[in-house]
Amino acid sequence: MRFVVITGANGFIGRRLAAYFASKNFKVYAVVRKKAAAADFFSNMPNIAVIEGELRDYEQLACQIPLGADALFHLAWSGVSPEARNNSLKQMENVRLSLDAVQLANAVGAQRFILPGSTSEYCYCGQLINETAVPSPQNAYGAAKVSARYMCESLCREKGIPFIYAVITGVYGEGRNDNNVITYCIKELLRKQAPHLTKLEQRWDYIYIDDLIDALYLIGTKGREGAFYTIGHGDNWPLANYIKIIHANINPGIPLGIGELPYSGDKLPSSCVDLSSIYRDTGFMPRVAFERGIKNTIEWLKNQLENEEET
Repeated sequence: MRFVVITGANGFIGRRLAAYFASKNFKVYAVVRKKAAAADFFSNMPNIAVIEGELRDYEQLACQIPLGADALFHLAWSGVSPEARNNSLKQMENVRLSLDAVQLANAVGAQRFILPGSTSEYCYCGQLINETAVPSPQNAYGAAKVSARYMCESLCREKGIPFIYAVITGVYGEGRNDNNVITYCIKELLRKQAPHLTKLEQRWDYIYIDDLIDALYLIGTKGREGAFYTIGHGDNWPLANYIKIIHANINPGIPLGIGELPYSGDKLPSSCVDLSSIYRDTGFMPRVAFERGIKNTIEWLKNQLENEEET
């Protein structure tokens, strides 16, 4: 049976990716820091082996994984919430752990090392994000992602491991419940409160979680060695467009609050993506329009808020 290794398998993306590979008859070695936290989610899923441990102990982890992994996806990354993205010390720890993940890939003979990046690395590049874009990070999180990319690519070259970098745009969907602008606006509107927002003129892109998982699976099975892929939906709208769709789907009678807050800087960031490389190499095309995916997300968050009120 073919198999993959996924670090950070207990996260929002990791859980879904592990379940998807398992459904495709891959054995999945799901690496997590605390096994108990993943037990409920993975308990009844065939083809998934949950492995507890720290990436710095990659030799011990490797003893629990057979040789010849089709791919290792390094998804483990702390400090991804908006309020933690400027914690420079925390972000730099992630670079070290990313190098440990390469060592793990080497120890299990992985045929691909796939490192997800973020459009936060390219917020001021002035073009669609693709392999020609020049890094211009928005925060410490973006800067650490840039560093991890080049450091991991160098170590993969040294170890002879095919390296693939995949920059992911904004992700939304059932299961994500941090303080990003999408979740913030949904929660405020569900509570019948007006969100407080800037003019939201920056151009942005969002991808529904199911489409992201499909893209990562295709990269893991068809991705080209040395490739730089951008994963998104390709709408590249002004951010206000997304928020207005959310507003229309919850309660258009509530004031929206666009323009109430000043921008934090003189230059607007952007997150516009070029999907031509991933389509050419893997055939990936997003299937879920924002209008449809956001309805599912709103319903899930509505249930979360109702459960919180009950407890």
